[in-house]
Amino acid sequence: MTRHVITANRLTDGLVVYLTDGGGWEESINRARLTGDDADKAAALETGGQGETANIVTGVYEVEVARQGADVVPVRMRERIRAYGPTTHRDFSRADVPEHFQHPDGVEAVVFRPASAEA
Repeated sequence: MTRHVITANRLTDGLVVYLTDGGGWEESINRARLTGDDADKAAALETGGQGETANIVTGVYEVEVARQGADVVPVRMRERIRAYGPTTHRDFSRADVPEHFQHPDGVEAVVFRPASAEA
């Protein structure tokens, strides 16, 4: 069965948030409400729309996800980036999930250091 979560951006700070079982919004996709069938997904989208009407969030939509152990992981790379941060450098990823992207070629992150004052 295909599972989904409902996502949006919070209006107060623009952060990506996910609809929870209680109808609130959380930054962690692992605390998101997982939908089951189409009726459950439609109900979750309706609840998300109420958050939009109440000016709590904007841009409500569904995201296909899969379970990887205890984690909920977006299927599409775009949504992984929204959930976990950029894929270009581990220093720019979210602190709670710094290793979400492993480069397929095994490339390590580049560490930038300030230029020496004795140049």
